[in-house]
Amino acid sequence: MFEDVDATGVLAAVRAHDHASAPLHEGGASRVDAIGALDRLIRAAQAEQVRQILGLYEARSLAMGIGRGDASVSAVGEVSLVRAISPGAAGNQFTFALGLESLPGVFDLFGRGVIPESVARAVVQETKRLGPDDRVLIDAELVKVLPGLTPGRARKATRRLVIRIDAEAAKQRAERARADQRVSLFPDADGVAVLVVRGPAEQLVAVHEALDSWATGLRATGDTRTRGQIMCATLVERVTGVRHADTMDVEIGLVLDAKTLLGDGTTAELAGYGPISPDVADEIIARAHKRSVRRLLTDPVDGTLVGRDPRRRHFDGPLAGHIKARDRHCRQPGCECKIRDLDHVIDYQAGGPTTEANAQGLCKRSHTIKHQPGWSVRSDGRATIWRTPTGHEYRSDPPPLLGHLRQ
Repeated sequence: MFEDVDATGVLAAVRAHDHASAPLHEGGASRVDAIGALDRLIRAAQAEQVRQILGLYEARSLAMGIGRGDASVSAVGEVSLVRAISPGAAGNQFTFALGLESLPGVFDLFGRGVIPESVARAVVQETKRLGPDDRVLIDAELVKVLPGLTPGRARKATRRLVIRIDAEAAKQRAERARADQRVSLFPDADGVAVLVVRGPAEQLVAVHEALDSWATGLRATGDTRTRGQIMCATLVERVTGVRHADTMDVEIGLVLDAKTLLGDGTTAELAGYGPISPDVADEIIARAHKRSVRRLLTDPVDGTLVGRDPRRRHFDGPLAGHIKARDRHCRQPGCECKIRDLDHVIDYQAGGPTTEANAQGLCKRSHTIKHQPGWSVRSDGRATIWRTPTGHEYRSDPPPLLGHLRQ
């Protein structure tokens, strides 16, 4: 029913009104009005999407009944595929929807476009530990203060109300937040990545102070590197155990095509990061220990992985390594999470062979979704096709490497 709705029609109407009615001398006032109207429209659409997710969960719960899988996991899988986002992102939206459902006043503000999604999310995050009765109390108070607040101010206002209502909840939230520790890697441009660490504040402050003090000492003795370069290199050396950061001894994968191997290529890829220039790839190979870099070779026709350099310090399953290098990230359509499980497309118990053609790399959540009632995955020999309980199908091809495009 909704596939034929064309969002460009709404934009065309705005543009037509803009060109027809806006005088040249009004300084862009009508454009400001249009920006505000579109923002309210976006907020209302986001709120309606939340309502549809809640409706999907209710319908899936009724259809599955009791003891036939997890309706929430199944609903998250549907949202993930139809929106082409990871199961983790879909799960976050599902959790947000459930939290917003218990705050009807805040939900109403969101649905009318009065507050943005970021403010609504901040409120849901801060109130998720409250019981139903306390949520009713805080919802009534928040409706009075939220309009016009930024997400940060909304978070602080909600936190003050939560502490006033239940100080024990505030203590539990602090304990939970400090236990939520993680290290994440994000690609940046031109062969650079960003490492983000979340953990107890006093520990990370101590880490930064130690790196900063070390850099200050080396700079005082004549080290010509910048403070940032010294701190980054010292972090790498102390975590990996290498004497010098440029001589890393942890295996990494470099994806190369035949032209690059012959010195005439235009691109390469660093596994777990993305595209880099051939010159950077050459520099990595030159600096690394000979067994810490593995070359991964691509098919010249379709760009998929066909081979990998057999040299390695410890032999621990070439097939597993090939599948991870081929898929690079979770093979559920739309998901780019890290591979945690190597899955049989055709289940091993059903006679599925343990071969490269019958394998796909999945994150934990996608692996769980796949085994929910009504879900199925099949292979056409190259791609996998995911079918959901509603009959929708989504195709997942092995990702071409080095930016290769089919002709």
